[in-house]
Amino acid sequence: MRDLSAVSGKPHSYFGKIEQAQRGLDVLEFIELCQWLDLNLVKSLKDIQSKTKLNKPE
Repeated sequence: MRDLSAVSGKPHSYFGKIEQAQRGLDVLEFIELCQWLDLNLVKSLKDIQSKTKLNKPE
């Protein structure tokens, strides 16, 4: 987490709170997080969608 802090310029407590579900992310923060972690944004969103109820409209 400290490496991520160095790359992002955010304190490690920022990521600790996200990891412990004490803090959420807005869309822009999620995009930044994917960039910092070198993750594919579209694939990450599809993974989230497939693992939640978001994949089935009611």
